[in-house]
Amino acid sequence: SAPGKVILFGEHAAVYGKTAIAGSLDELRTYALFEKRLDGYLELNLPDLGIRRALLWPTSALPYNLVNNVEIKEPQKLKFNDILLHKIKSILFEGQDQELDHLQQTAACTFLYLYTNLEYNSQTSWSGMTIYFRSNLPIESGLGSSASYSVCLVTGLLLAFGHILSPHESNEQAIKISRELINLWAYQGEKVIHGSLSGIDNTVITSGGIIMFTDGVFQIQRSTKTLVSNVKTRLDKFPKIVNLILEAIHDIGESFKEILESEIKDDQEFYEKTEELVDMNHHLLNSLGVGHPSLDKVREITAQYDLHTKLTGAGGGGCAFTFVRNDVSKEQIKVVKNALIASPHCFECYETSLGGYGVGVLDASNGIGIQEFMKIEKNKLTEIIGWMYFV
Repeated sequence: SAPGKVILFGEHAAVYGKTAIAGSLDELRTYALFEKRLDGYLELNLPDLGIRRALLWPTSALPYNLVNNVEIKEPQKLKFNDILLHKIKSILFEGQDQELDHLQQTAACTFLYLYTNLEYNSQTSWSGMTIYFRSNLPIESGLGSSASYSVCLVTGLLLAFGHILSPHESNEQAIKISRELINLWAYQGEKVIHGSLSGIDNTVITSGGIIMFTDGVFQIQRSTKTLVSNVKTRLDKFPKIVNLILEAIHDIGESFKEILESEIKDDQEFYEKTEELVDMNHHLLNSLGVGHPSLDKVREITAQYDLHTKLTGAGGGGCAFTFVRNDVSKEQIKVVKNALIASPHCFECYETSLGGYGVGVLDASNGIGIQEFMKIEKNKLTEIIGWMYFV
């Protein structure tokens, strides 16, 4: 399993080398079950993407001859293999009896691209496999659903082919190496999905916790490109003003870092300072032209209950997050969620904790198979005894 992610501070400013901070979303995760098969076929199940029936390919159809001869454990030396991806796209529909939309095609291509690379020179042979994905992450929402998919997929493949060991078989150094390998190969998967990108999402999703980054470039998704371009246009038109705004957003990220590093013992002080940063960051992003009336409506509703909200990610709609202090009762949270759901916008609400575990594995030798996997409630998957995390 692998978590989602949220950008806390620094959206858009990070494009210009400023500080940004992201954190993992522990209860919003992608899960995958890998089962060995002996008939030489690959079966991919993606019900949350609306694929009605399993996708099936013979391993003999995969273009292993096009794989770059690079050490599996050194993917940083691996140049993205456009020729391999082009060939995989050409075999994607061979033997399939259903049409796939763009998102479904991309997920399937990512699977075949990573499988072909990682099965090549593998330490063990599975003679095919069945993979079943489940996720409680909203898709294309800026919460890292694609990177969560890539990290989850890569981890299972690396384990299946003997390139890494599970955490319970590893010492601290081996776990660190495995985590780095997962992250680097997940970055390759993200390139299939998005093309050029920063690697921010797969890094925070692999490691978990909260990560600060500077001089990075946000991944450019379809909805993000226009908004990034709009900020650039405003910067070109009003360079002095916009540069000051970007610098202020940078300082907000640095201030939050200082709050975390100061190890404030008083929860009230921590939340008060963080909530002020949340408010300032949101208004600064609005001044860059990436806000949206619906996101301000979320702020308006949550403010009625003394909670603080900001947009996250590209803006222009999408997601907002609300910090919930530890003195807010479950009953009050329920009231706020109901108010958001009942609004004319019918907002969807997700409750999760910030900065939790990154990628993890569960030894399924305890008898969990496809049928059992499908019967488990999504919000109970993380609670199953036996999860081990690469921390």
